[in-house]
Amino acid sequence: MRLSNLKILETTKVPSVIIVAIIFNIAIFILIQQLVSNEHTLNLNLSDLNPVKLIRLQQKPEQPKQKKEIDEIEPPPLEKPPPPPKMAEPQIEKPQPMESRLSPPDINMPLSLSGTPYLGNFSKNALKATPRSKPSKPNIDINVVPTYRIQPIYPLRALRSGIQGMVTVEFIIAIDGSVKNPVIIKSKPPKIFDSAVLKAISKWKYNPDMIDGKPVEKKAHQDVKFKLKR
Repeated sequence: MRLSNLKILETTKVPSVIIVAIIFNIAIFILIQQLVSNEHTLNLNLSDLNPVKLIRLQQKPEQPKQKKEIDEIEPPPLEKPPPPPKMAEPQIEKPQPMESRLSPPDINMPLSLSGTPYLGNFSKNALKATPRSKPSKPNIDINVVPTYRIQPIYPLRALRSGIQGMVTVEFIIAIDGSVKNPVIIKSKPPKIFDSAVLKAISKWKYNPDMIDGKPVEKKAHQDVKFKLKR
């Protein structure tokens, strides 16, 4: 019985396959027909359309971009700073020499001295006194001629005020001819010329007295006059 059933199934199976194949072929045929009709319709529609002219615009050739020339801006030259102003050198006015109103002090020296030989005229050159004989008694020489002297400086106060005067100084002539212990014994006007005379006369030199061939000290007076040229 089973075998009979199988045979029935096999006989029924074959026609169903054929039916399916026929249906499939019909479907394909319909599909092809549909595609062909659609293509024909599309061609008709395209023929009715006005052709669209495409105008192609010619693009201008791109001009090369001009490079912007960048001018190199040179910095302005640095101005040299002006030289510093020259400092005006202070002009020191040289003191104008005062008109030589000053005359060397007049040193009053007589031409002959008591108890001494004649000395001759006084000159700038030193005069050497001749040795004297032994005196009978000590004496003071007045206005002895020095072998070296410097002029006293005229005091500025007296020069400005036009003051004249005279100073008498006493001192000791040492055995070496130098001046020792100068002392003002008279001055007119007082104390105006004293300092100048003492400072100068302390540097004077004399010839000492000679006794038995040996130098001895002696006292002396000297008058110093201060006069202005008129």
